[in-house]
Amino acid sequence: MKKLLYTRITEKTIALFLFAFLLLSRASITTTVNFVPLNTTVVQVAYSGCMFMLYAFEKIKRNEKFGTFHISTFLSILLAVYIVIFGKVYINPPLSQYTNGIFMRQTLFLLVVFSTVAVTCVYHLFDGVLLTAYYVFTFIILFQFLTNITDIAQLNVATVFNDSERARVTYGFSHYNALGAFCICYLMIWIILRKRGQMPFGNKWINYLTLLVSVIMLFGSASRNAISGFIVFSLCYLFMVLRESKIGQRVRFFVECTIAIIVVLFFSYGLTGLSFSDLLNQSNRETLLEVALPTFLKSGRMVVGLGLASNEIYGLNQTPYKTYWLDNSYIYVLITSGYLGCVFYVIMTIILFVGLNRVANHALRKIFLSLAIMYMYSAMFETTLFWAGVMQNYIYMIIFLVALSGCFNNPSSDNNIQNISSNNVKK
Repeated sequence: MKKLLYTRITEKTIALFLFAFLLLSRASITTTVNFVPLNTTVVQVAYSGCMFMLYAFEKIKRNEKFGTFHISTFLSILLAVYIVIFGKVYINPPLSQYTNGIFMRQTLFLLVVFSTVAVTCVYHLFDGVLLTAYYVFTFIILFQFLTNITDIAQLNVATVFNDSERARVTYGFSHYNALGAFCICYLMIWIILRKRGQMPFGNKWINYLTLLVSVIMLFGSASRNAISGFIVFSLCYLFMVLRESKIGQRVRFFVECTIAIIVVLFFSYGLTGLSFSDLLNQSNRETLLEVALPTFLKSGRMVVGLGLASNEIYGLNQTPYKTYWLDNSYIYVLITSGYLGCVFYVIMTIILFVGLNRVANHALRKIFLSLAIMYMYSAMFETTLFWAGVMQNYIYMIIFLVALSGCFNNPSSDNNIQNISSNNVKK
């Protein structure tokens, strides 16, 4: 404790403290606990301003030019242009008040992400940012678990994929799927940190305990999207490892075929005893094809979409268009921003995968690509793709943009990425 009090406060320390504060503020929305009793808009504006000031201070101190162009910059520009075009240019008058709200929310989200990425890159803080996120997530997980400990009584792993029998709990989160996504994000942070050679808390048993708690909470959420997404991540990572392994070609081919068969069986019949179409029907996502798309095609606004509004607004049919819930990022983009919006998203997705495939660090490249595939898969069941409002995007988007910035392609930069704990040890 005495050592902590005498720790020298640096720009890096300030940046990581601000990031921890931001995550706690976002957790106040994701959970039912108000960890930071401040207006979230004010928090995001203040956070972005402070982070950009830290970035500018370091650039000026080093006498370096601002805004080096790379793939990350290109993707960032497209994200910003998209929200400006559909949030300020192509506004559907009946939805204008909802569009303004979405524009503000997405703009603040992008400012938070861009400022964090800028500081992470200029100070080489990738490990520090992830460690900070890991510590904050650990606190939230343990707090929610202990204050909602009675929820564990309803845990039944055997019925997680059984739609008619599964019991779901939230452990104080806003929704079952929000809890599931949070736990998976926590696992992803841990996986990347271990691959980076970091040991949070300096003790593996503490980490194993908190990971066990997160897994218990994950199964308690019974979030099929989150659990199947992690399966997709694991299979993709295993497939990439096999492609680079030195085992015999026949053995590798056999294992790859086995993986393919498992995937086909899982998504055609799954662990639920229901077909994929039946799952869509029971989760109310059949309305995407039966109601939402026909409404879109008859609207006369196919090029620029019906207009930006939250999924909740569309789901409760508070617009002039009958759509019901748009719990699919791809259909959500199509309906709200039309064919033009889809072009933006296709280009951004291509840029993301091309950039991740160019990461020089082979170990991280496999993880990042698998994470991106899981991210795209999960977007089929929620409106989360490159979008504000969900906790995991404040982590995933930072990871993706830092990876695309070339930080891991420069050996000297990669080796000098800082961490925030003097107790971290190599794997």
